[in-house]
Order: sequence, then structure tokens, then C-alpha cells
Amino acid sequence: MSGPKVDQVELERRRKAELERIRQERLNKIRQETEKLNTEISKTKAQIGYIDKHLSSLLRGIENTEEMEITIRKLNDLKSVYKDKLAKTLEINVPTEPDAISVCTRNLTSVTETIMASYSNEVEPLEERMQNFVNKLEVINTVTANSKDFIGEIEKWENIEDFDFTVNMGNVTRSDIKLNVRERAIQILSEIEEFVNTESIQESDMKDLLAIANNIYKTAFETENSFEAAAIEYNVIKPRIIKDISIFDDLYQDYFSEYIAYLELLNENRTEPIKITPEEKYRFSAIEELENEVLLLAKSSKALIENNYIREKINVVMRSFGYNLSEEIVFNNNQLGNHYICESESGKSAIHLHMSDGKRMMMEIVGIGDHVNRENESSVNAHITNTSELCDKEQEELLYEQGRFCELHPKIIEELEKYGLVFNKIGRCEPDLKYCRKINRISAGAETTDDNYKRFNERASERSKRHSIKEKRLAINVRGK
Repeated sequence: MSGPKVDQVELERRRKAELERIRQERLNKIRQETEKLNTEISKTKAQIGYIDKHLSSLLRGIENTEEMEITIRKLNDLKSVYKDKLAKTLEINVPTEPDAISVCTRNLTSVTETIMASYSNEVEPLEERMQNFVNKLEVINTVTANSKDFIGEIEKWENIEDFDFTVNMGNVTRSDIKLNVRERAIQILSEIEEFVNTESIQESDMKDLLAIANNIYKTAFETENSFEAAAIEYNVIKPRIIKDISIFDDLYQDYFSEYIAYLELLNENRTEPIKITPEEKYRFSAIEELENEVLLLAKSSKALIENNYIREKINVVMRSFGYNLSEEIVFNNNQLGNHYICESESGKSAIHLHMSDGKRMMMEIVGIGDHVNRENESSVNAHITNTSELCDKEQEELLYEQGRFCELHPKIIEELEKYGLVFNKIGRCEPDLKYCRKINRISAGAETTDDNYKRFNERASERSKRHSIKEKRLAINVRGK
């Protein structure tokens, strides 16, 4: 390649501040719309839970009744069908435009309402049939029980006229205190069940709640004093749990909007946009994990918006000097920073520009070789032809172009400085044969992705593989205790 010209490049403080203001303004719009979207996502998930609870309440106590076997099977089939329909509505590739996010939210609301209306219409006749059967059972059981009591009482009395028909409801096998403890235990366990099954619970809070639930199970049917200790422990931590859930929800919304804003910046120069929805709440085990993710996304977005700005201004300046817009190239899967080439109008040479992660910018002249077609599933889309592989004519032409670039480079820097870029000179290499190389582009490569984006996905993959109590929720069964 040609004699490299290396500078440390930064943006003026005022320019940085302006870009950050623009980013925050955009982020706020995205947050407003994604907050509405997440509200509707939660409502759709709640409807999935409603179908489960609704059918469970219908089937309670008659699961093994042969007379209703066909009806029960139909109800279970409907449950599976409609839960799947609702789950599919949640497979959303969230757009990055606020208006498009709004459309996505309205569509989700509409589709969910349509699905639930259809579910109600199909379930209603089966539910009516089930309720009629339950009512019939209750009548039969009541008549049977009353008949037994009536006959039993008659057998105790010699004269029918002496029989007392008044029903005595005061006879209970448990004391009033014991019954009160049991009812309170069921109430607390119901609350714990609701907390444990929310996606916004931290793992540490969940473990605390499950420990208390275990205590209550053990003490609810012993003495009132032992139960009271467990109940007091629950009431002490309950406000903290509620506060943590609120913090978790707010941070998750920050994460969600930062992620969408970051994807928007990442896709700014891509012909094939990346469409990936942020991780779901249950993937995060703690508030601190969400906080770190939000900070990393914000930091990466700031760097990306600055890089996009620099690339945009490079395109403007290069065009004014007769070069085409920059094209991103990838030499290997592990390369650092970003590489671009701006071809000359002749198409025989180009300016190769490398932006390092440390904001070092290197420019040099390279030759442009033929496109290479090959099987290639990686992001690599270019390779280098070394000096020794070039013919004398190619070397001579590149040396000439290097000489011309020595005069052109200061002018490029001067123009870029007008857009708020600040350059600190590091190195200027003179033309030399050892820098004469060509870049050959590979036609079949996939588009490159940002290193930070790859790291986000790697962490998401680790979260999904990691054993998590949040992924194995223990639904506490408080009914019938």
C-alpha cells in the first residue's frame, strides 16, 4: 500500500455536544414509543396467562370426569391453539423509526384483541356446558349430603316431631384462630406467587421470597406465633421487592430504547439492516446487570454516532476531490476498527482509510484489483495483493499515485477540519515501493457488523445458556391448601 498518513482525530467539544443532543432527542422519542409497545407486549403476555388460569378454573375438580372428557379435550386444544397465536404476535422485529414503532404497537393491540375475541367465542359454549355440569354436580352433592344428615338425625330421635330442622353452622373442627392463620397464609402465598412469576423480579429477591414461602408452608398449620414471625418477615421485605421491581422495569425500558437507538445507528450505512429485538426481561438476573448494559449501549451509541458523522463528512470531502463514497471492507474476521476505500473516478486506485477504535485515522493510496467470486459465508469481503505480486507497470502507477496523494492529503485534512474534526499528526510516510499493494474485493461476503454489537450478542447467548432461577420459575400452588 502507499505511504500511510496517520493522525489522531477527535471531534470538537461543541460538535460532540451537538451530536449528543441529537442522540438524546432521538432516544427520547424512541423511548416514548417503545414504552407503549412494551405495555402492549405485557398485556398480550397477560392474556396468555389468563387463558391458562381461565381453563384451570373451569377444570378444577372435574379433570377425571368421563362425562366431560370430550369437552375437556376441546378446551385443552383451544388453549394450545390460542396461546400459540398470542405467542406468535410477540415475535416482533422492532423497527427503529418512532412512527413505525407506533404502528407496530397498534397492530399488536389490534391482533391481540381479535385473537381474544375469537377465543371467547369458541370457548363460551364449552364453558357453558362445563358450568351446567358443575352446577348439576353441586346439586347432587348437596342433596346427597343433606339426605345423609337428615336420615342420621332421624335415627337419633324416637319421635319425628322432636327433630330440630335448624342447621347448626357453629360446629368447626378448627379453632377460629387456626382458620384465620390459614387464610392469611394463603393470601401471602398468593402475593408471593404473583411476585415470583413476574419477569421483573431479581434472582436475589426471588430467592428471598421462596425462602419465606417455605417458612409459611411450615408454620401456617402449627402455632399462631410461629406463623406471625414468617408473616412479619414477608411484610418487612415486601416494600423493597415492590421498589426493586419498579426500578427494574424503568431500567429495562432504558435498555430497550437504548438498544433500538443503537441498532438505528448501526444500520445507518447498511444495505441489509439488522433486525433483532432486545433481550426479554427474564434474561437479566439483577438490576446491576441492566445498569451495566444501559451504560455500555449508551457509550457505544455515542462512539457510533461520532464515527457515522466522521464517515459522512469524509464522503462529502472525498466527493469534492473526485473520489466515490466510502465502502466498508473487511480483511479478516478478527480485524480491529473499520476499513473503508474511496475509489478514484478512473477506478484504478483508491484511498484506503482505517479508523481504529482509539480514533486513529490512517489514509493511504492502494490499487484496485478485480472482483473475486468465491464461496464465503463470513464477513470478509476483501483481500490484499502484496507488492511482490504486482507487475512493474502496476508498481510504477501506484508510486505515481502515492506522490500525488502527498499533495492531496493536506487539502483533505483542511476540508475535514471545517466540519469540526481535529487532527493531531502522528506520522507521514513518503512514497515507497514497499507500500504498493492492491485490494481485491470478494463479491460473496456478508456485511460486516460492529464489534460492540457482536459482543452484545455474545453476552445474550451466555445469558440464555446460563442456568437461571428466573428461567425455572416455581409457581406456588396456593389453591386447596
